[in-house]
Amino acid sequence: MKRRAFLAGTFTAALPTANFGQGLIPIADAHNHLGLLRRNTESIPVLGQLMKDSGISLLSWTVVPDGPFLGVCSGGICQVRTANKGDLRASFDRQLGAALRALSANGVKVVKRVEDLQQAATGEPYVCLTSEGADFLEGSLDSLGKAYDDGIRHVQLVHYIKNPVGDIQTERPEHGGLTSFGKELVGVLNQQGILVDLAHSTSESIGHALAVSKAPMIWSHSYITGTPSSWTSSGYGSRALGLKDAKRIADSGGAVGLWALGPTFGGGIDGYAAEIIRMVNLIGADHVMFGSDQDGLPSGAVINQLSDLRKVVETLSKKGVEEKVIRAVAFENYARCLKTAMQGRRV
Repeated sequence: MKRRAFLAGTFTAALPTANFGQGLIPIADAHNHLGLLRRNTESIPVLGQLMKDSGISLLSWTVVPDGPFLGVCSGGICQVRTANKGDLRASFDRQLGAALRALSANGVKVVKRVEDLQQAATGEPYVCLTSEGADFLEGSLDSLGKAYDDGIRHVQLVHYIKNPVGDIQTERPEHGGLTSFGKELVGVLNQQGILVDLAHSTSESIGHALAVSKAPMIWSHSYITGTPSSWTSSGYGSRALGLKDAKRIADSGGAVGLWALGPTFGGGIDGYAAEIIRMVNLIGADHVMFGSDQDGLPSGAVINQLSDLRKVVETLSKKGVEEKVIRAVAFENYARCLKTAMQGRRV
């Protein structure tokens, strides 16, 4: 049986009673770098207030361990520096440490327990600490437990550098999907209670992960096309998620996030809302979410402030989208996937 058939409403009971139209629908963003990538750093000290003002109460705040080793190439982003042993772990520790210090100063809480998601559903600001790439593990599971203890609850398997986990969308495949370590990692992330994110993975890697995982997984950010991307594609074209793979993720109970790169859907808040509606029609209302990639995109992004996602919610309402669909897309789907993953932890 396809899991989509019984997912609707599984997180609704946790949501507060709200008067739709007063801006009280909670919002989650499944992929956001606000202030963490040397842009908008002035936002960090007031992150809690920004979240409250915009009604965003669940933010996947994402560090990028391979960031110092990336640059802009002719076809888009690529690796430009070699990472020696220990470099990626050090980069992860440095970035996560800075994020944790900032959170302790600005009053935003970190999602560590399922109960925290219930609080986020009432509007209290929480961040889910996320790593964009499991590169920081450097091919070993030894440091995963510490990452969990430090608050990591969402891990994207791969990013832009070649790695021991699996193939990436933007480079020539070398492993035929996930490596044996990558498959083991998916299972261990399930056991640890960490959400698995497939963004930047190849179609073959998606298939391998789906065969292993005992919990729904997500594709946090990009966009859906009729055909899968190819590593030979340039620019944002290399980052597309093919419809077949999007449906596989949805059929396994997961969700797909839409990023904010305007050229991929026509641009503007209205265009973003229209693309959300198209995705809902393609894979179902229980499997679409916001994954803005704020501060991680080049020029042309249409979500440049947290409050822009509130504008998307308002635009969806004006377009006649049902409240239950907006609630699912705006908050419930990411929260449900995260909750289900966290419940899988074996103590």
